[in-house]
Amino acid sequence: MIKLCILDFDGTLCGTHEAIAFCLNRTFDLHKQPRPSPERLEAAIKAGVVMVEAVVMLTEGRLLDAEAQDWASTYRTLYREHGLERSILFPGVKEGLARLKDSGRSLVIASNKAAASVATALEHYEIAQYIDLSVCDPKGIPKKPDPASYTQIIAPAFPDVMPAEIIVVGDTHADLGLARNIGAFSCWAGYGYGDQAACLAMKPDIVIEAFGELVGSLDRGLGA
Repeated sequence: MIKLCILDFDGTLCGTHEAIAFCLNRTFDLHKQPRPSPERLEAAIKAGVVMVEAVVMLTEGRLLDAEAQDWASTYRTLYREHGLERSILFPGVKEGLARLKDSGRSLVIASNKAAASVATALEHYEIAQYIDLSVCDPKGIPKKPDPASYTQIIAPAFPDVMPAEIIVVGDTHADLGLARNIGAFSCWAGYGYGDQAACLAMKPDIVIEAFGELVGSLDRGLGA
């Protein structure tokens, strides 16, 4: 039985594509650089990486580490100002989270997004009460798909839950890679922003086209 759901945020719980694209473009504007092409911007969003890595990708590696950190800081400032107004909670998420909690499962958010932005969104959409733990871009810990966020933070918080009792839900190959690296089940959120071919090639245990489908899939006995 699945006892713990590890949930991605962007592209899984919240529709943030417009917000991310807007703030990335404005970051380039403020640093007086030409905006990336729509194709390159889309590829960076699909990658699901932390923002430092995203701006390095979008500038084709031209930024030094300190510059990339500065650009990422600019992005985070812009996102705090403009992110929510350009984001939506995906349909069925609030109801789905409530049903998962009512079933006795624990819920964790594991995101490469800044912790402050995730916390603000959880409160804004009135879903914070369903989340037992948020692990968002933890300082000094490698990011998804590296298993460190699980082994160093999540696993100690839930010592009685084994990997075979966990499902990782997300829209990118980084989420599916996390599931594979910790020995958990995986669920691909096909309605999100990840690359379809790359994600399906990883053979997720479940594919959903709406968040609400997750509850039914688990109720049918995955991991039993």
